[in-house]
Amino acid sequence: MSKDQRILFPEQAARAEPNQLGGKASGLAWLTAAGAPVPPWCVITTDVFEEHVTSAKNTTDIDGLLMQLEKIEEDSIKAGLVEGLANQIREAILQQPMADPVQSGIVAAMQNIGNNQDFFAVRSSMVGEDSSHFSFAGQLQSFLFQQSPDEVLESVRQCWASAFSERALIYRKRAGLPMTGIQMGVILQLMVDARVSGVLFTAHPITGRRDQMLITAAWGLGEGIVNGLCNTDEFVWQHDGRELLATLADKDVMLVAAPGGGTEQKPVEQSRRRERCLQQEQVNELGNLSLRLVDTFGSPLDIEWTWNDAGLHILQARPITTLPAEDRDTHGPPRLVFDNSNIQESYCGVTTPLTFSFASNTYANVYTQLMQVLCLPRETIRNNQPLVRNLLVLVGGRIFYNLNNWYLGLCLLPSFGRNKQDMEAMMGVEQPLDFVEDESLGLLEKIRRLPPLIHAATRLKLKFLSLDREVPEFLSRFELMSKRVGRAQLASASLDELMQRLEFVRAELLGHWHTPIINDFYVMNSVGRLRQLVKKARVDEATTMVNDLLTGEGDIASTEPTYALMHIAQLIAVNPSLKELFSRAGPAQALAMLAEREPRIHSAVEEYISRFGDRTMGELKLETISLREDPSFLVKVIQSYLKMPDLDPQKLRGNEQSRRLKSEVMLLGSLKPWQRIRVPVILKRARTSIKNRESMRLARTVMFGLFRDVYKAIGSRLHEAGKLNAARDIFYLAEEEIAAYYEGRSVTTGLAELAELRKIEFSGYELREMPNRFEVSGPVYFQDYFLASDQVVANRDATVLQGTGCYAGIVRGPLRIILKPDCDLDMCGRILTTLRTDPGWAPLFPTALGILVERGSTLSHSAVVARELGIPAVVGVPGLLSIVEDGEMVTLNGGTGEVHRTRGGMDGSG
Repeated sequence: MSKDQRILFPEQAARAEPNQLGGKASGLAWLTAAGAPVPPWCVITTDVFEEHVTSAKNTTDIDGLLMQLEKIEEDSIKAGLVEGLANQIREAILQQPMADPVQSGIVAAMQNIGNNQDFFAVRSSMVGEDSSHFSFAGQLQSFLFQQSPDEVLESVRQCWASAFSERALIYRKRAGLPMTGIQMGVILQLMVDARVSGVLFTAHPITGRRDQMLITAAWGLGEGIVNGLCNTDEFVWQHDGRELLATLADKDVMLVAAPGGGTEQKPVEQSRRRERCLQQEQVNELGNLSLRLVDTFGSPLDIEWTWNDAGLHILQARPITTLPAEDRDTHGPPRLVFDNSNIQESYCGVTTPLTFSFASNTYANVYTQLMQVLCLPRETIRNNQPLVRNLLVLVGGRIFYNLNNWYLGLCLLPSFGRNKQDMEAMMGVEQPLDFVEDESLGLLEKIRRLPPLIHAATRLKLKFLSLDREVPEFLSRFELMSKRVGRAQLASASLDELMQRLEFVRAELLGHWHTPIINDFYVMNSVGRLRQLVKKARVDEATTMVNDLLTGEGDIASTEPTYALMHIAQLIAVNPSLKELFSRAGPAQALAMLAEREPRIHSAVEEYISRFGDRTMGELKLETISLREDPSFLVKVIQSYLKMPDLDPQKLRGNEQSRRLKSEVMLLGSLKPWQRIRVPVILKRARTSIKNRESMRLARTVMFGLFRDVYKAIGSRLHEAGKLNAARDIFYLAEEEIAAYYEGRSVTTGLAELAELRKIEFSGYELREMPNRFEVSGPVYFQDYFLASDQVVANRDATVLQGTGCYAGIVRGPLRIILKPDCDLDMCGRILTTLRTDPGWAPLFPTALGILVERGSTLSHSAVVARELGIPAVVGVPGLLSIVEDGEMVTLNGGTGEVHRTRGGMDGSG
């Protein structure tokens, strides 16, 4: 190359040797030739760098200094001896005047790719940089938003000097690269004033999956990501064109252009901090373009990109230097599937360490009890302890079922094939495990296994038959033992006394929990038989018929609190002035007014809290604030009932009886005469099992409330002793840690510090999205990204959404999205819409036109309560809350499970 070709533009650079351009410029030349949208650029070649360094050698022995660095040992590096030598070389580079032809060539290049009003980026381009072996990431300098010729020329000189910075020289030393013969080009590129920028890996850098991309993105300039200043959204994109996972960060700051040139840090507007900075169509565009680049390049790439009003721009691309081996070998670690279909009904969202440890230990306890009740051999029970200890996992702060272990547990029961289907229906598992199926046994193996299976089946059958006696006995004993806890005395009890109460609740209540578990299996079995019977009837809407047949049982515990609150509302409604004042008052003021003016009604409220004070949204999460602590939710529900023109709970019950009778007649008329004989028995078993389940789940709610109150009191004692910064910090410790601390077995005695660390970690989980179901191979925490298992990407433009109908009826109205108790709870004339429900949501249902829930099954609490109250309901709508908006008008069909959206229709009052 002749001396007048010191500055090359893309077409010339594409024909030049890589050692004339440096790694970054070589990458830009390739990107431009491949048709990528690269901003205009040129490169000041390595020849110019060499000439400048040679001139600097006239005043400084640069080669001698580099030879000293060549011989330096690691101890001298750590002692900081490299810094002095590097500074001498850098100073020589910076003091050496730039040759006039070079200066004029650079100024001319600026005019070629931009104009006097444009800004430029000046970037180092080291030979060997961005190669498949060495990245030099963060070692060399770049200068952004440079405008005047003087700024650009000084930036070029600074780039040259950065080749001899302490960091760059140490990097070369530790990488085994020679200190002499350093070559550097410098890129001059038109600056893109970015709206959003990021980095894309065409193969997942964590999991090693070659068929998945990881995209990180933040508002503003990409340098904010590279230097670690900005929090980033993360998107996992499948090469087949699907966005699998979007994890949104709290993007509090961004890097932008400074008024006088260069960059500055600015806060992100509050409304944009947790907004997606890349829309799904942008993710798709970026992914598809990157696929084309990979096809051209032939190996995985690390791509820097940016987006402004003009569209997408690619700033550079380099081979991914390190990528974990992709382990998809069928002989490798086991395939594990985690699903929150049913468990998130009880533990919705991020769950604290205390709640998870308590739930995990509780599951292990009660399912061990189940195996003992079934008289399984001691060796079988002992061998299955790892299984029952691992029925739940905590990932991203959320609780999931370990489906592998649930299915393995079912193998201990007879008739696994049907149990598997019934369990999946009860748990709302949308995608059955395709690698779990009934075993195909030979005759000898069947004979060997027959005695224990017959024994287990007999025990289970006997337990089913004894439930009519055992359920009332369980509830009676539970009430007696729960009163002995002495709830009113917990606030003043000592730590010793509280730990004793904890053991009492664990032994006397939780330690006798086999009856609810047996009944859960009875629900699974009896409702499964009802489904089979209705299927034989060949009716048009079998699911609707099953739902209608299960309604109208009466006195179900999940609806009892609702009717109790409606009764209180009726007492208030008969006094117009009291109704007016109560409806307009805040929660505390309303209760104080009742205490003063209507002691009888106030006593009814206190009685309600005494009986149902633990039944609230998120009632099984120990950290939940119950009605005993804050009755605001109760008051808001009563106020909503007072707006109902026809407040009549008996009318609701009458409607259910009518629908139930109609379905019974239709079923009997659709069956053969010999099939009708079984109908009354099957119906009674299914209805009774569900009624018993709801009663015992109310007992479970009370038990969890007792544990909650004991742990809260323990937190208060530890706070008073200066061991916790706040009483509620107890929820950030695990059960085992609290017990070990009390007993002197704790390996960490700094409980306050441990709790603070956990609070930071779990607050981060709040910002992270998790799929409802995902798979891993090997240890779950080895993967930082949990990818949805065959997740259906929500279509935001869909006009018809499909879920599972739970109670027939067609209603049209605006949606009211409710996620927490402090949301607007006025449901009158609206369709209650949410992610998941638990029994604590039931009081909201009577004022709702309909119920629409993203997750759930026909046996979930929302479905049971909706049927009992006669409210059209649809559950299990994939991606519901990412599609619909609060106030949006829809038509909901509780029979077919269809939800028709009214395009552009919004409720003005929502």
